[in-house]
Amino acid sequence: MNIIKEVAFDSPEYLKAVELRNEVLRKPLGLEFSKEELSEEFDSHHFVAMNDEDEVVACLVLKPISPQEVKMRQVAVKDTQRGKNLGSLMVQFSEVFAMDNGYELLTVHAREVAKGFYEKLEYTVEGDQFEEVGIPHFKFIKKLV
Repeated sequence: MNIIKEVAFDSPEYLKAVELRNEVLRKPLGLEFSKEELSEEFDSHHFVAMNDEDEVVACLVLKPISPQEVKMRQVAVKDTQRGKNLGSLMVQFSEVFAMDNGYELLTVHAREVAKGFYEKLEYTVEGDQFEEVGIPHFKFIKKLV
């Protein structure tokens, strides 16, 4: 059974989430996180799904953009946990958190391969496809109120 929770920036769970994000999102593109990139996450909300062995099996980051808008970033699910609805649960958990904290709009820059995932969760594409970290992305939005 997995438990989803918010964790503190620079905590042991946060560092495990960074490892997962690096493995799933960065290494396949030949990229790594810099200390500067990670230091900019101090003001974000960090969420993890942990299994019974205290392993981080999924994670995502919510970055406040304004008092009304929060941006979802770095959604990652461990390969062995894909197809078990964990990504959807993480996104829904973050949506409730965002609403509970007064945010009205959730945005995400999603890779082209994740387009169907976000459409299924009722996110709407805004604008044209663009390139980020060297691969095609779309901006998705979801009004929370």
